[in-house]
Amino acid sequence: MNKIWTILLLISVVAIICLTLYFFMPLLDGIVMGIVFAYVAKPIKRRLEPIGKIKASALATIVVIVPISVLIFYGLFQGLNQAIYLITHYQIIESGLLDLLKKFGVERGEEYVKRITSDIFSILQSTVQPSVVEITKRATLLILNFFISIVVCFYSLADMERFVNRTTSIVPSESREELRKFIEEIDYTFESLWFGNFVVAILIGLASLPFFLYFNVPFAPLLSGLMFLAALIPIFAEWMIILPVSLYLLLVDVGRGLTFLATGVVFLYILPELILRPHFVGYTSKIHPLILMLAFIGGGIVGGISGFFIAPMIAGLATAIYNYYTSDEKEDFSDQEP
Repeated sequence: MNKIWTILLLISVVAIICLTLYFFMPLLDGIVMGIVFAYVAKPIKRRLEPIGKIKASALATIVVIVPISVLIFYGLFQGLNQAIYLITHYQIIESGLLDLLKKFGVERGEEYVKRITSDIFSILQSTVQPSVVEITKRATLLILNFFISIVVCFYSLADMERFVNRTTSIVPSESREELRKFIEEIDYTFESLWFGNFVVAILIGLASLPFFLYFNVPFAPLLSGLMFLAALIPIFAEWMIILPVSLYLLLVDVGRGLTFLATGVVFLYILPELILRPHFVGYTSKIHPLILMLAFIGGGIVGGISGFFIAPMIAGLATAIYNYYTSDEKEDFSDQEP
């Protein structure tokens, strides 16, 4: 009879977990981002803890979230304005393409360029109009997920320690200390992973500002902030800034556009993404650079925004488990030495 009740209890627990995951799935991006923001804000919270745990958690959340929220919403506002302007004034791009062809010595093809640009922008206009409801739905979900990430960040900072203590109290007393050390190893790995990733994103954003100023790109401070946001999601996102800026400069000046594209790819993408980030974040979190890079790429391809964060956390969890047990083996081996 006890076995039947145990089986029913396990089935009930699994069913509740599955239902929870099902209903929380649309909010997964916000939950995961909130956990990541909490690990970024954790060093700030530790320094502010003398003023009180709740106040320190609130201030640390504000310090991390406010700059990011300003950049996200102002960037979206400016991006939508520019997109609407280009769609309704496509003749500007058309004339720019014609001038670009003339600079390359191509005199013919003016009618083809006009026909192609007219067809493309008419398709864009007809596509955008019916999908206003879908765009509104996605924008609402994005805003909702972002506000959920703020709440998750705050409560993770304020209550995670108490949650861990209550969880470890369930375990038999002889295993509590070992479980506590194991959780500390995982916590240290995650904190090093996301705080290091945040620092690299700041460096990329700051490094991009002189490029935008040197090439006389409009909205240089805003674009630098957007590069910082893009760098929070590694490997792919920087292209969302580099390519449009390169296209704009190509229309203005071919030589300037090609120079910006070449230098931007080298100094704003290859060096920071393929060399600096894997080694720096890998060094701080003890995750191998190759595993870290593959986790970011594979996670983004499979899971989108949440995948970018979940896959490295899985790699970090595996690394924490490996480091925990191998460190124990080293201690045992050192104890056996005469």
